[in-house]
Amino acid sequence: MSSHELTVYLLGSEGTELVRRSRSYTGTVDTATAINLLVAGPTEEEKKLGLTTEVPTTTSKVLAVSDLIVLPNDMAALTKMAQFQLYCTAIASRGTVEGVPSSGFKCP
Repeated sequence: MSSHELTVYLLGSEGTELVRRSRSYTGTVDTATAINLLVAGPTEEEKKLGLTTEVPTTTSKVLAVSDLIVLPNDMAALTKMAQFQLYCTAIASRGTVEGVPSSGFKCP
């Protein structure tokens, strides 16, 4: 299996800024892979760096339909920062997230 570098966006220690992180992933990668890594939360190393997330956890998998990311129904309501985390992670993976404004915000 081949290894891939995927980008996820977490929150800095203050919870007010996005931090771009690269993660290695071995296996088949589709548009939802990075989003599922984001939903799983920060790694132990990222936690030690003070990075956090506002993306709600879920027991369901995020799906990719064509280039559209479909979030599970059991996922809690998204805060503004969680929306930005998902949006930037999706954009880095060439996907789209419905209902999140794509203008007026630039991913770091």
